[in-house]
Order: sequence, then C-alpha cells, then structure tokens
Amino acid sequence: MCTAWVFAIITAAFGPVFASKGALDPDVHTSLEGYKGGVEDLQLVLQLFFAVNFPFYTTFYLCKAALLAVYLQIFPEFMVKRRIFLWVTIVFVVIAYIVTITLIFTICLPLERNWELSVQKSCPGSSYAILFQVGWGLHFLGDLLVFILPWLIVPALNFKRALRLGIYFTFLLGTINIAVCLVRFIAIHQAGEDYSISLSTIILWSSLDVNVGLVIACLPSLRPYFGSRGSSGYPTESTQTKSTTAGRQSEVGVKMHEPRPMGHFEDAPMSAGPSLRDPSLTYTEEIWDEGKKDNASDVELIQMHLPPR
Repeated sequence: MCTAWVFAIITAAFGPVFASKGALDPDVHTSLEGYKGGVEDLQLVLQLFFAVNFPFYTTFYLCKAALLAVYLQIFPEFMVKRRIFLWVTIVFVVIAYIVTITLIFTICLPLERNWELSVQKSCPGSSYAILFQVGWGLHFLGDLLVFILPWLIVPALNFKRALRLGIYFTFLLGTINIAVCLVRFIAIHQAGEDYSISLSTIILWSSLDVNVGLVIACLPSLRPYFGSRGSSGYPTESTQTKSTTAGRQSEVGVKMHEPRPMGHFEDAPMSAGPSLRDPSLTYTEEIWDEGKKDNASDVELIQMHLPPR
C-alpha cells in the first residue's frame, strides 16, 4: 500500500509540470492542437506523456494488489473454491500488469518515436489507440474481479449487523471507481474521434480514476473488521480451542471476590505462581459463582509476603 502511495505521488507530480508548460490550457486538445509553447516544450510534454504511463498503471495494479492481499487474509482456507477463484484473479492481475507495461515500451519502437514531432517518424495513432484499449480493458476487468470477490464470502460469514453494513459500504464504494473508469473510457474514446475534448479534461478523469482507486484500496487498512482471520465468523477447531482457553484465563484473572478469612493466608503454601491445578484457583472459581449474589464484594484480597524484620 505504501508503494502504491509513492507511485500515486509520482503520477500526481506530472500535473504541475504539464500546467507549467501550458499543456492543461482549455484550448489544448488531445492531439495537442492549440498548444502555444515552443518546439522544445512540445517535445518535453510528449516525453512526459510517455513517461507518466508507467507510474499511472503501476498505481492501478498496486491498489488491486493491496486489496487482494486483504482477501488472502479474510478468505478462510476451507473455502477451497473461493480461494481458487481468488488465486485466479491474482494471476490475472499479475499477467495484466505485465502485458500493459510491455505494451507501453514495445508498441512503438524505437522509443524516441513516441515524442518525435515529425509526422513521418512519429508513432501512428493506431498504436496509441491499441495501448489505451488494451490497457483500459485489462484494468477494468481486473477492477470487476476485485469488486466481485468480496460478495462471494461476505454473505456467508457470521458478522454482526453493524459490521456487515460497514463491509458492504466499503466495497460498494468500488462502484464509484468503476463509474469513473467508464467515464474516462468514454471521454478518451470520444476525444479520439473528433478531438473536441480538451487534454485537461482527459487528465482530470484519469486523475480521478487513479485516486479514487487509491482511496478505496486504503480503506481496509483502517479496518477493525479485517484485523484477523479469526473474526471471519466461521469458528474452526483451532479457533474454538483458543477461544476456550482465553475464556478460562479470563475467568481466572478477572473476577469479583468475596473477602477471604485472614487465616487462609497463613495456611497458603508458598509457590512461584498459580497453575490450573492449584486449589486456590478452584476456590476462586467457587467464589465467582457466589459472586453473583447481591452482597458480593468488589475487593480482591492479594496474598503478600512481608520481608523478615
């Protein structure tokens, strides 16, 4: 998650540079028609547009990886089919990222053609269209799979109602990300047809897409309900054993006691510490049963050994 934040900051750092070079002016279209800067500035803008692709898509897939890591913690191991589907999604996300990054660096070679100003030497428009369509399609399908996964397990788990509503709300925020992703596709597709949309609008929707995904990926880190797999609601044999042991320890350690007779301390044997077979623990449990009475005392007497005078 921290790595995703780093790449998101790197991606956001390109915005002020574009603005300083005049690329975000409302009159500048996606074809850079209407750009008022010099030739060197225009070439620098093209280089920056090529360079921003790597942190941009890396942020997308690191956000998916953060959510999938949470799913690995909350999907119980005995849900074999669901975990298989989870691992299939993980493999797909890894392959999608590799394919996207490979396309960025290989769809138009040599790389200098990506920022070449000459029409004959620059990359054809079809290469940019293929890169966008493949990159967006893999990203969108990955978002859908990551969004669907929680609904395979959450309805079957024994969560409290408030907790369940919190989980539903968290993952329903994924619909916002999907909606923004669709709007970004429509805007860029329309811009490629008639060049009527400004470049700043495309950058705005792209920034919203990556930042909304980043916020959603951060939400499970604030969870109290994804903190441990033991809270999944399906008590296994090991969790039942731990629960029973913890329950016994709490019964021994936190109790309301009645005052013991002072003679009890004189007869009590010296020991390094109590054990489960210690008669004093048995006596404590009996007092706990009687502690439910109305005249029970809140004071616990502690055996103390004074140093010899």
